[in-house]
Amino acid sequence: MNWKALSAVAVIVGIAAFVWFVLDRSATSEFNDEVMATVTDDSAKPEKTVKETLAVESEADYSEKAAEVPEPPAAVNGSDEQLRAAAAKLSAPLAGWLQPAEQVRKWVSAIDQLATYRLPTKHLPIVYSKEPFLVIKTEEGLVNDPGNYKRWDGMISTVTAAEPKSLAIFYKKWSPFLEGTYNELGNPQSFDNQLRTMIEHLLMVEPIPENAAFKRPKVLYEYVDPVLENADPLSKWMWRLGPDNMKKLQDWLRELQSYL
Repeated sequence: MNWKALSAVAVIVGIAAFVWFVLDRSATSEFNDEVMATVTDDSAKPEKTVKETLAVESEADYSEKAAEVPEPPAAVNGSDEQLRAAAAKLSAPLAGWLQPAEQVRKWVSAIDQLATYRLPTKHLPIVYSKEPFLVIKTEEGLVNDPGNYKRWDGMISTVTAAEPKSLAIFYKKWSPFLEGTYNELGNPQSFDNQLRTMIEHLLMVEPIPENAAFKRPKVLYEYVDPVLENADPLSKWMWRLGPDNMKKLQDWLRELQSYL
């Protein structure tokens, strides 16, 4: 892979896109949850820290690869076209998804919300189309249509095709730029902390029974099992990837985390 083709998009999209795609609240989907906000105690929040040395820096070829990574933009304003151009070299489908303006600001804002178990519903960074969620009626009740999982195959394949080691090296070089953009939004935590918190939570999600029953009391589908229905929104969207895609994504995340 051409290293210069991996730019800010590789860092922001490669690390974050998988989450946003999973949380995409498509208007065509009947399986959208209501927004769930978590009330947090400010005094319990971790200190604002940024990990200065990443594990990837101990790799034998780190210096060589890092030298090939392009410098981040001088300013976040006007950086959208640079991101899209890089995305086009990395993946044509990916470039087509990055349509909204203010890409960097929207990515760091989305990750900040995801780290606190909130679902971003405004100022979305990606436009990604998929088929509506479907269920199958059985003698036991409503169950997931296995075809739903295929809606996410393209996204998972695109994201996990990015080499975790390469992304970690880009993240190291682009971290100050991302922190600056994050701080500009008035956030009390560090972007690095929120990114790591988000990844850790996604890795903790465990599979559920493939034929978990659903009900539809109103417009939206709900799990019949109250334990599943009361789970946090991030876990519920990870389950909708399907067991194979979820495992593939988590394996990729573990490798990425090992370099961070």
